[in-house]
Amino acid sequence: MDWNVSRISIPVFDIIESKDFYDFILDVSEYNFNKFQTENECFVTGGNCELKLYRLKNSLKNDKFQSRKCYPTIAIKNLNKIIRNLKNKEIQHLKSIYSNEPLITSVVIQESSLNYLELIDYKNFPDEKNKLKPYKWSFHHINLESYNVRSSVDYITQFLQIREGTWKAPETIGDVNIDKTQLSIFPTGNHHEGLHINKADFTFSWRNSFIHNPTIGGHPAFTIKDIESFMVKLEKNKIAFTDAKIYAMPNIHQVYLYDPNANIIEINQLIS
Repeated sequence: MDWNVSRISIPVFDIIESKDFYDFILDVSEYNFNKFQTENECFVTGGNCELKLYRLKNSLKNDKFQSRKCYPTIAIKNLNKIIRNLKNKEIQHLKSIYSNEPLITSVVIQESSLNYLELIDYKNFPDEKNKLKPYKWSFHHINLESYNVRSSVDYITQFLQIREGTWKAPETIGDVNIDKTQLSIFPTGNHHEGLHINKADFTFSWRNSFIHNPTIGGHPAFTIKDIESFMVKLEKNKIAFTDAKIYAMPNIHQVYLYDPNANIIEINQLIS
């Protein structure tokens, strides 16, 4: 595998409130958030990748880029080659150095529908043996809304040099358009893990009798072990959710909800 998603960054307005929410839905309080928390960001552990909550700033001083949408950090091989290609094609990108040990080069680009993608060298992707196990949750995918799916796919394949996959529908599919002009996938696994690109479908929730519309604004998705118990927990705490069941991906039971910042979040389970 030449790439993987090493981090999901989620914009928030209140670090403490958001931290408590993700602690609750991902059930990771035992991993001690506070060790990774500052006034402006918090790193959620307990899964197979990093989950970064970062506070949006009311400022026009652009010392750091920020987005109202969630975005992925992609650990990818041949990063230096990608940077050279971006420069040769005069593609705007933001290069920075994390003051970690060792130093990590980060490159941020915007694909054609203005979704941010952060790139780091694959060698900095956390080693499996150093991750917390057993996982409480695992990253499944991030969905990026695109005005023109094929244009976004062309950008990603050209500049990241990763391969587009084929969407596979379940035997009983909901009202979902899986034509490649509407929906695409860059897979990292065998169960639709990875990077999803979709066109906003404004009647999607109505046609499928959903409370939430997962095609608008993009969203991250996390896999847990017991979706039924999770929904019971949401009901007890009066948190509205959409139980989409298995409707878009084979054997994946999907649930949608909002976080305190109006970000759509997907929680799912692989049903064997």
